[in-house]
Amino acid sequence: MNEGCARPGRPRSAEVDRAIIQATLDLLVDEGYTALTVEAVAARACVGKTTVYRRWANKDVLVADALSSVNEELPPVPTAGSLRDRLVALLEQIRTRSPETVSGRIMPRMVAYARSHPELFEVYQTRVLQPRRERVRSVLREGVTSGELRPNLDVDLVTTCLVAPMIYAGMVLNAGGRAPEGLSEQIVDLVLHGALRPTSGPFPADPSRLTFPG
Repeated sequence: MNEGCARPGRPRSAEVDRAIIQATLDLLVDEGYTALTVEAVAARACVGKTTVYRRWANKDVLVADALSSVNEELPPVPTAGSLRDRLVALLEQIRTRSPETVSGRIMPRMVAYARSHPELFEVYQTRVLQPRRERVRSVLREGVTSGELRPNLDVDLVTTCLVAPMIYAGMVLNAGGRAPEGLSEQIVDLVLHGALRPTSGPFPADPSRLTFPG
């Protein structure tokens, strides 16, 4: 074991589980999926290899469960305020999230695996991305139910239109940094202008004045 693995007494099972999951995520980011082995996870987690195998049958099952834990860091879906307020708050959660979080560190690695490891990327989509999209979809569906949004709204498409610009602004336009303040409001206003019910009148924001960082 590593020198930094000494622990007083025997850790509780939950502590061992957390250590193994965290070690798996760290190795996935630092070394990549191909280099990740059960032996390496055990060494990083300061446990024996048999301890890992008693909990997970193989590397793929372990990685899938580790990816499932990524969303545990997310704050609750906003419930207060108007539909617009809630959508802005959701985008602010994305905008202000540090790229050093587990999800921020792991996303570039997973996107790179879309072609070379499609099965792994599918697991990432199922365990991480889809639950995150569902947070936005749930708010949009409530807007449709309440009559604030068009009944035939393509909720999946609108979710993409809301989330994708924010991720692009942070990862590409700002080189992995934080997107500028005010962008959440701009994106939501621009998207909602096309999602409102036709009978609800003009949207107060003027989409022609909305600007994205260049």
